[in-house]
Amino acid sequence: MGAPNEISPFTAPEVVPSDDKQAIPVDAKIDPVTRTETPDLTKSEFRINDEAGEVAVKALESGPAEAQIAKRVLKKIDLYILPILCITYGLQFLDKTSLGYSSVFGIIPDNNLKGQDYSWASSIFYFGYLFAEYPGVALLQRLPISKFLGINIIAWASILLLTAACSSFAGLATVRFLLGVFEATISPGFVAITGLWWTRQEQASRGPLWISFMGLFGTIGGILTFGIGHIDASISTWKLIYIILGGFTILWGIVFLLVIPDNPATAKWLTPEERVVAVQRVIENKTGTKTRKFDKAQIIEAFTDPKVILLALISFVNAVASGGLSFGSIIIRNFGFTALETSLMNMPLSFLQAVCTLLGGWAQTKLPNARLIVGSVAMLPPIVGTVLINQLDVTNKWGRLVGVWLLASYPTGFMVLLGLLSTNIAGTTKRSTSNAMVFVMYCVGQIVGPQCFKANQAPQYHGGIVAMLVGFVLNFAFNQVLRYLYLIENKKRDAALVGKSEAEIEALKEESRIQGFEDATDKQNAFFRYAL
Repeated sequence: MGAPNEISPFTAPEVVPSDDKQAIPVDAKIDPVTRTETPDLTKSEFRINDEAGEVAVKALESGPAEAQIAKRVLKKIDLYILPILCITYGLQFLDKTSLGYSSVFGIIPDNNLKGQDYSWASSIFYFGYLFAEYPGVALLQRLPISKFLGINIIAWASILLLTAACSSFAGLATVRFLLGVFEATISPGFVAITGLWWTRQEQASRGPLWISFMGLFGTIGGILTFGIGHIDASISTWKLIYIILGGFTILWGIVFLLVIPDNPATAKWLTPEERVVAVQRVIENKTGTKTRKFDKAQIIEAFTDPKVILLALISFVNAVASGGLSFGSIIIRNFGFTALETSLMNMPLSFLQAVCTLLGGWAQTKLPNARLIVGSVAMLPPIVGTVLINQLDVTNKWGRLVGVWLLASYPTGFMVLLGLLSTNIAGTTKRSTSNAMVFVMYCVGQIVGPQCFKANQAPQYHGGIVAMLVGFVLNFAFNQVLRYLYLIENKKRDAALVGKSEAEIEALKEESRIQGFEDATDKQNAFFRYAL
C-alpha cells in the first residue's frame, strides 16, 4: 500500500509500507494519558527507569501540552542546544583532521616522519578512539551526559595544544592516540542528545544540521590554515595551527559545560512546567530519555540483532573510504599545487560536504521511506570520483581534482547511519551497546583506510584509491540489504495486529507509549516501527 513520509532524525512522518490494510503508521498519534485516566500514578507504579524520573511521570500523567507552550519550548531547545552541538561537532572534526592541514606546513620533516610514519600518525588516533569507545559509551550511560562530554572536550583541546611541542614520531603518535581517546564519545553522545530533545520529525532537520558542520568547519579550516600560512612568526606554521585550535576549543568546552543540561529535567533555562513539556514532546519516540541501569539482556540483543550488525558493517566500509581522505591534502598537493594552493583547493571539498549533508537531510524530509535510498545514492558521486582520480592521466590535475571534490557526498552516508542509531534502536543499554559496536567498526575502518596508502605507491596511491572505491560500493549494497530487513520486520509487526479488536490495539498503543520510559527495546515494543 502507499506510504507518506517517513519519520526519522532525517525524515518526515511516514506510514511504514505493508500489504496489510491495518498497517500502523510509524508516527501514529498516541494520546497522552490524562490525570482522569490514570489518577495519582507514581514513578514506581509506572515502573519508570528513566533518568527524567518524576518529570517523566508528570509528562505521562498530563494531557497534551498546549501548542503555544510546546512551540515556546522547542524554540528554547533550538536556541540553547542546537548551536552548541553544531559548533562542537565542527570543532571535533577540525581538531582531529588538523594533521592533514599541518602535513603541508612542515609537520612531517619537523617530526622526522619516514615511510609509513605519517600513515601511522593518522591511524593511531583511531587506536585511541577504539580503546576508549566501549568504556566511553558505558560511562555515557552511567554519568551525567553533558558534564562527561564537556570534560572530554576540554581534555582533547589540551592534548591538541601539546601537539605543538612534538618533535618526533613517538611524541606525535602519543598525542594522536590520546586525542582519539577523548574524542571517542562525541558522536555517540550527540546521537543520544538528539534523541533526548527532539521528536523524530524534528530530528529530520536538526541531525543533518549539526553533522553538516563537519563540512562547514572543513571549509573554515582551509581558510584558517591559509591565513595562518601567511603569518610571519618565530615558530612553525603547523605549530600555530595546533595552538590556535587547542586554545579556542578549551574555551568552547567551558561554554558546553555551562549551557548543555544532562536531560530535560535538569535544564535551568526551562521553567518547571517547560521541563514537563520537553519530556512530553519526545514520548512518542518510544525511546525515553536515559536510564543508568545496565541490562545484560539488552547487550546480548544488540550483538545478535542482524540489523545492528549491518549498521556496524556500514560504519566500517564508510570509515575505510573516509580514512583515505587523511591523505587528501597530500594527494591534492601531488597534483602540482603549492602548500597554500592546496589549502584553497581543499575548501570546495569541505563546502560541498556540508551542502551534500544538508541536501540529503532535506531529501529525506520530502521523500517517503527515503533514508537508506538517499544514503545509497550519496555513494554514486564518490564512486565516479575515485575512478577519475585513478584513471585520468597524471598531467590532468584539474580533472583529477574534480574527482576529489566528487568525494564530498560520502558523509551523507554517515549522516544516515547516525540517524538510524537514534531512531531505530530502543532500550538504553541496547542503544549504547549498538553505538559502541558501530563506532568500534568506524575506528577499525579509519585505521585500515590510511594503511591502504603505501609510501612506495606515492604520489599516485593507486591501492589506496581502489580501497576507497570498494568501500563506497559496499556501502551502497549494505544500505539496501538493511532497508530490506527493516521492511520485512515492519510487515511482520503489522501482520501480528491482524484480528485484534480496536480496544486491544488502543491498549497496545498505550502500553507502547509508556514502554519507552520503562527501557523496553525496539524488539519488545509491539508498536515500534523502523524508519527506512
